[in-house]
Order: sequence, then structure tokens, then C-alpha cells
Amino acid sequence: MYYKALSMLRNPALAEEAVQESLLKIAENISKISLKNRSQTASFIVIIVRNTCLNMLKSERDNEKDELDDKMPDISMDVLGKIISNSGYDFLVQAVDQLESIYSDVLMLKAVMGYSCEEISKLFGIPRKTVDTRIYRAKKLLKERLETQYEEV
Repeated sequence: MYYKALSMLRNPALAEEAVQESLLKIAENISKISLKNRSQTASFIVIIVRNTCLNMLKSERDNEKDELDDKMPDISMDVLGKIISNSGYDFLVQAVDQLESIYSDVLMLKAVMGYSCEEISKLFGIPRKTVDTRIYRAKKLLKERLETQYEEV
């Protein structure tokens, strides 16, 4: 956790603070962590550390906040029908993982791990509307990638 934070923040003191904040967030959600699925737990921890670091960097730069679009993209049944299988599920998770981390993190937590938008908002320390926006954009990017890949097949 520390090395991931240090690589992002490039400051040992900030990295230690990020690890401490991440541990608090993990402790608050310990009941949702499954020891049976180690890879999911490891992904959860990496996502928390990475987003804690990003929040720290963001607060230093005073970035503007995202706005929510009213419409959610409609993923067509043709695309979904082609990926509903075990290998399709793995492919879908890999496709989500290839998105930019601000999008893949929220989509993985929401769609794969079953967290609510409110829970994700609290985990990342960002407004609920920002979570909604990131999920919207992630779905849109994912839809475009999947349609492009399956049109070629």
C-alpha cells in the first residue's frame, strides 16, 4: 500500500497519510471484504489506495468538479447477448479494467462488487453526483469499445 501511494504522491509523508486514510476506509468496510476471494480483496485495497492518493492530489490542485448528465447510455442487447458467458464475463471485467482508472474503479465497485453509489462516494470522498457521472462515462466508453470489437467479429 505504501509503495503504491509513494509512487503516486512522490512524498513519503503524504504516502503515509494516504495509507492511514486508506486503512480507515478499509476498516469501515471490513464486513464487505471476503477472505475467500483474495484477488477481489486485493483489487479493493488497490482501488482504495489509488483513489485516496488521487483525492489528495486533487485537493492540492483544487480541480473542478464533474457534472452529471441526465441520460444514461443504453447498452444494446446485441452487445450484451454476445458477452453473456463465463469467458464473456472475464472479457467484460478485463475491458472494464482497461478503462482509465477513475472510470474502471467506480464501475468495478458498482457492477462487479455490488457497492451502491452512496458507498462508493463515501469510500472515495467524492460527491455522489461525481460517482454517477463516472459510472455514466464508464458505461459509455465500455459500450463504444465493445461495439467496436464485436462489429469486427
